[in-house]
Amino acid sequence: MAAEHSTKGSEGLTPQSDLRLVLLGKVGAGKSVVAGHILGEGNWKDRGMCVKKQGEVAGRTVTVVETPGWDRVSVKRTSSRIKKEIVNSVTLLPPGPHALLLVVPLGEEISGNEKKSNQHHMELLSERVWKHTMLLFVSEEEDTLTLSKQVMESTKTLLEKCGGRYHVLCGPSSNRTQVTELLQKIEVMVEDNADEFFLPQVYYDLFERKMPREVSETRRMYEERMKQSLAKQKQRYEWQLKNMEDLYKTEMKAKEGLRKRRSSLDIPLTFSGEEQQTKDDLGHQKVDLEVVRDGYKEAGMAVMKHYIKPLFMIITTIVAAFFGAIAGAQYGPLGSCLGIVVGIGVSVVVCYAVREAATAARDIPCSTPVQTKHLLL
Repeated sequence: MAAEHSTKGSEGLTPQSDLRLVLLGKVGAGKSVVAGHILGEGNWKDRGMCVKKQGEVAGRTVTVVETPGWDRVSVKRTSSRIKKEIVNSVTLLPPGPHALLLVVPLGEEISGNEKKSNQHHMELLSERVWKHTMLLFVSEEEDTLTLSKQVMESTKTLLEKCGGRYHVLCGPSSNRTQVTELLQKIEVMVEDNADEFFLPQVYYDLFERKMPREVSETRRMYEERMKQSLAKQKQRYEWQLKNMEDLYKTEMKAKEGLRKRRSSLDIPLTFSGEEQQTKDDLGHQKVDLEVVRDGYKEAGMAVMKHYIKPLFMIITTIVAAFFGAIAGAQYGPLGSCLGIVVGIGVSVVVCYAVREAATAARDIPCSTPVQTKHLLL
């Protein structure tokens, strides 16, 4: 990534007439050393507040703001005054800095808490800050410019946040080649950001609040139309789906009826002559009204036979009791009562005899008319 940036910066890239830089990092990270490297004025001193200096470097006007260091472990342990200085640092370079350099000492092991602290302190300036940030490794000793695998692994998260941008400053400040390469990488980053600088959050919020009413109204109308369009599309899709389901059900019913009709026509008809005459053209059974009437007659006769026997017995008993009472009336009331009892007894005997005679008559075989006539005689 570094090689790519440095190569691009050396291919005739038009240099910025001025560069505005902000140095950030923990306490003792080496921000003062970096400021001295860039402006060639030796090491600065950390005064617990933002320090702004300007100088000419390789034909450019370079303005550098050094921020006070933050706590290496947690944002909560950093004083509110330091946090305020960090937030206000980007407003000291109006309209905004071109690059923010996160200074990390080279050769020190970075713990997980320290990585989280760096990330949280940087995001005090908003999440947008990473688009304009470059990781800067610093060492005052003469060392190779190639980072070790251990350093790359320990700063992997921060490098990903910065888009893989980094640079290394090693040795004395008299080595101006490294500073020139750093400025070239910054110019490449500015070009990748379409020459945009980092807009401080206070200006960003002000711009958002003062957005013209026409723009906000147009956005609102657009969102409403999108909602209405989505609602209409949903309604239309539901209507189409319902029609498809109804059409499918209708087709299935028609196919089922046709299948049943075909299966019924496929059955071979083996009726006799009389039975075939009772079928219509479609093979459906005809209704014979005479047969229905005969059925109703048989049912009526069965009901009459069921109720006529007890009715006959009751009428016979009443008639016998009546005649018995008349016959016994000449002997007084007692004779009349005895006549009723005798009449009821006679009627019971008569009914029983008639029943036995009918049963015997049904049991006699009647194979021929001649036999029946002989029996009757």
